[in-house]
Amino acid sequence: MYLGGLIRKEFGRIKSDKRTLILLFIIPVILILVFGLTTGGGPTKFFTGAIVTRDYMPTYDDFPSNSSKHDKMFISIMQNETSTWDLYKYYNATDSEEFDNAYQNCYNFLKNGDIDIIIILPENFSESVENKTNPVLIYHIDGSDFQAISAIEIAIQEPIALFRAQTDMIANFTIMVPYLEFDVPFWESAILNYAIPLILPIIILGTTMNLTSLSIVSEAPLPRMLITPTAKREIILSKLIANSVIMLLQSTEIFVMTAFFGLYSLGSLFLFFLVLIMIGFSGICIGLFISALSPTEQSANQMYLIMFIVIMLFSGSLLPLGDTEGGMQIFMNLLPLSNAIPMITDITLKGLSPNLVSLFWLNLSSLIYVTLAYIIYMFKKLEV
Repeated sequence: MYLGGLIRKEFGRIKSDKRTLILLFIIPVILILVFGLTTGGGPTKFFTGAIVTRDYMPTYDDFPSNSSKHDKMFISIMQNETSTWDLYKYYNATDSEEFDNAYQNCYNFLKNGDIDIIIILPENFSESVENKTNPVLIYHIDGSDFQAISAIEIAIQEPIALFRAQTDMIANFTIMVPYLEFDVPFWESAILNYAIPLILPIIILGTTMNLTSLSIVSEAPLPRMLITPTAKREIILSKLIANSVIMLLQSTEIFVMTAFFGLYSLGSLFLFFLVLIMIGFSGICIGLFISALSPTEQSANQMYLIMFIVIMLFSGSLLPLGDTEGGMQIFMNLLPLSNAIPMITDITLKGLSPNLVSLFWLNLSSLIYVTLAYIIYMFKKLEV
């Protein structure tokens, strides 16, 4: 009987805690509605490739016919008949100089993220098909996306199977993958360096949000300070500056420790460090927004939790930013991880400078959150 009374009391406490009930039941429904209503039917193609065919170059020895008709069929299949591929561009190379230029163009496409794979059809491609010998298919994959490598290797079997069916080939392809582009070299700390673009932004963002999410709502002297000539904007600015100094020290520590354990970066280490600071500053701004909006410490902790979950869900890892459009893309751009993760990947694994669009959105979101924190705090009533 005593236990039954405690259980009824606990249910009463939970029922009175409206914010917890909203967190448990309303927020998941909202997130699922956002996913369902804004992402549409999803992409019809999953990978994009470019083809360089050397089939037009003359061959001799066992291939006297110098045919070049089957490469057109393979290109057509990639372009029109597959369910998982888009053909970004193809090149016909008739000599070594044309091949070098075409490959360099495709390499730049791969580096900039326009394509996922470069496919090369060798000189004797059509002749091998006509002679019913194993034709060779050479391709280069973007190794910076470690999870996509296996998926691409499976997906490439679809155009191969369609080509074999149309040419009545019994022999299979000989697939050659010389090396992965933009991957972590085997002598470096591969696990660490593949994890860096995801793990470091999450660590920095989560800790800096936590640092400031209680900075306003939990500080008792703040209402009394407003009796003095101290203005609210000075209070917000002081918190922004002080926490930014702490964040700068944290980012420096993370950078040094990562370098100590084998940071591999093709790009500028200064730009890498600068992006870490921008991510940390974004976390501070979001934390100030949470703290200004929350009436109590408990609600601030709850809002921090749900905000961090939302940022993780829409980081681009589960739902790629490029697969969204309209309002959903704007919403994801206003969450820092969707821009921070690709920027660090570009710097460390591809040697690129940070994308200007991603830089714009990351800093714009910080500005929006700190402005909202200031506006909310200006209108917030505090009991002295």
